[in-house]
Amino acid sequence: MERKLRYAWWLVLVGLVILAIWKLVLPHGSNANLQKTAASREIVVYVAGAVEKPGLVHLAPDARLDDALKQARPLQEANLDSINPAEKLKDGQKVSIPYKTPPLPTGSTGVGSPSSAVSSGIVNNTGSANGSGAGSVNTNAGISNQTASDKININTAGAAELDKLSGVGPALAERIIQYRTEHGLFARPEDLQNVSGIGPKTYEKMASQVTVSQ
Repeated sequence: MERKLRYAWWLVLVGLVILAIWKLVLPHGSNANLQKTAASREIVVYVAGAVEKPGLVHLAPDARLDDALKQARPLQEANLDSINPAEKLKDGQKVSIPYKTPPLPTGSTGVGSPSSAVSSGIVNNTGSANGSGAGSVNTNAGISNQTASDKININTAGAAELDKLSGVGPALAERIIQYRTEHGLFARPEDLQNVSGIGPKTYEKMASQVTVSQ
């Protein structure tokens, strides 16, 4: 009887040892599996703006913005100096690659400028029989062109300038800039109606105040 009891105690002791070893080893195996699973995951980001291939990009969990750019392929018009290629990305993130700001239109001293119009009026005044009439016509043309140059260029204007347009507030100005960043420069003033919040009636208010440069 004592021998059977002793065997029973030995069996219980061996069972407890086996249970302790199993509990000790199991967490390590679980952590290893979790780490392996995490390493095999991927993140998905959306790239838009000045790139050849806008859309979803699949990357490693530790990917940087530079990795996304290699797949999306930036355009020559992309303003890469304004972004940080070392930025670490996260799943579900949207990345907008901005366009370079086009140069301001040259020609302030061209034929359409007030100064050239006045100069042209002086030449005509000297070389024609009716100088005063010719000078007056050219001066008026200069004033007309000056009024046209006062329009706001929606391809280069910042939020403060866009806010001056009729029917545009700070929120809508930011929306115009966001649309320009994601879809590129406006080809014509009427394209403003593609921006969310600008319908035909709103555009009609600002139509005479806007212009574009190519």
